[in-house]
Amino acid sequence: MKKELTDIDIEQIILMAWGDTIPFETIELEYGLTENEVFKVMRANQTNKTYVRWCKRIKKRSEASSKHATLSSKTSTKQKY
Repeated sequence: MKKELTDIDIEQIILMAWGDTIPFETIELEYGLTENEVFKVMRANQTNKTYVRWCKRIKKRSEASSKHATLSSKTSTKQKY
């Protein structure tokens, strides 16, 4: 069973999701959330316009700056916030 996310956890997840060098795998290690669950957190806690902008940003990424550790040369396994 996953733990209940606090407001601080949600804020950190959002910051990590927007971060260019922090892959989804790092969020999963830190908070136990899959990529789909991160999308749900982002949708529930941002305005629709901001969420759509974030989704477009994620989809537009080239492989060199992907949000997946195995596809990116610029990833970090640590939070920077």
